[in-house]
Amino acid sequence: MNTMKPRPFRLMLMNYTALAVLIAGAGLSSCETVSSIAPGGSPGSAAPAPNVTFKTEPDIRVRIARQATQKKLSGPVKLMVRQAGTTGKNVLMRTPLTITSSSTGISVVDGGGANQAWPAGSDVEVVADEGTPAVPGSTPPPIRLDGARLPGFITIRPNWSDAANRFDVIATMPIESYLPGVVTGELLKDWPRQTNEAQAVAARTYALFERDRARSEGRAVDVESTTVDQVFGSATTPLASDAVRATRGMVLTHKGKLLRAYFSSQCGGRPASAANVWPDYPFNKVSPLQGQPRQSFCQKAPLYRWQVTRKDDDVTRRLRAWGRATHNKVADIGRLRSVEIAARNDADRPDRYRLMDERGDEYTLRAEELRMALNQPVPDLAPITKENRVHSGDLEAEVWANQVRFTGRGWGHGVGMCQWCAKGMGDLGMDWTSMVKTFYPGVEIVKAY
Repeated sequence: MNTMKPRPFRLMLMNYTALAVLIAGAGLSSCETVSSIAPGGSPGSAAPAPNVTFKTEPDIRVRIARQATQKKLSGPVKLMVRQAGTTGKNVLMRTPLTITSSSTGISVVDGGGANQAWPAGSDVEVVADEGTPAVPGSTPPPIRLDGARLPGFITIRPNWSDAANRFDVIATMPIESYLPGVVTGELLKDWPRQTNEAQAVAARTYALFERDRARSEGRAVDVESTTVDQVFGSATTPLASDAVRATRGMVLTHKGKLLRAYFSSQCGGRPASAANVWPDYPFNKVSPLQGQPRQSFCQKAPLYRWQVTRKDDDVTRRLRAWGRATHNKVADIGRLRSVEIAARNDADRPDRYRLMDERGDEYTLRAEELRMALNQPVPDLAPITKENRVHSGDLEAEVWANQVRFTGRGWGHGVGMCQWCAKGMGDLGMDWTSMVKTFYPGVEIVKAY
């Protein structure tokens, strides 16, 4: 969660390829930011939790690309291009298609160089032409975006009000077609079957929660394809696909409502409480999302325990910069002299910290706020990398001379399912139902469709 907007907070990435990208970019994933989601780091609007049952399998709208200037679509021999939401012209075009937009509208150039245009203010949909499959009697191959396979159909939505030359690409697909790409993106490929099944149920529950919230607010996108929500990619493993099929329609509920089923990479042995991480939203106050004492299974995780040392000037300047960006009083902090735990949750994980500067002034931050502040990018400071990142809000700090040493546990916000604990549970033969009831105490498992 990375900008002050009413978006969800998500989940923590498990995939190490994606981790390398995050580290290289010195950015923070959605699961890592408080200030990046809704005001002050909350995961979205205060809409009530949605009801659970569906008559048929629902679809999901996934933003695949944001602010693109050009995209190529291929797959079937021909694709149908049409204006979204109208009965306007439908044009059958030979692939590959090259799509751009401008203040005059959307331009689509086909494989033979022919150009079709749609007027400004109109979004465009691209659909596989079911009348011309590659083999007579078969279904057409999926659409490919820049070579990546995507189920469903594609919507091109330019930023008409501010930058018409840039557009988002949104893929609409059945949710069960979406989930294998999420499970594959979130877990390592050789992890246990039961872990994949637990991930499928958590991801399905989260996605359906977001779907309902997005549509009640009139948004055009249900979920992002990144860690802003949960990672979705075109590649899928047989294990992930099997896990989705085995748990088809299964979701987590509390008092008849869908749960916002958070998950993160490594809890470090002490789960966090959603009501503390994102305190402004009623759906984060439900009991299954509050940290409770439980057995830990993530001891083999690479960041189960970690240590980072920084100069006190680096730490102080990042705290100030985060304070200015979020309008927090810590913007006025002087040279940092101490960091103390001010409160803990029932699982003994720190909820709040008290910071004192050289003047004796005190500042109180929630655990996740402190993590975000310590990782705040500052232009003339070293970029945040794997080596200097503060990985979680479960930490202790020692200040001496001109240095601050942070000793911490886990990676990510720590709410809900710990992916590395799920891996450890799977290695021991635990089934997915036992896993999710451990991570979300008091939930019910319901077949939604």
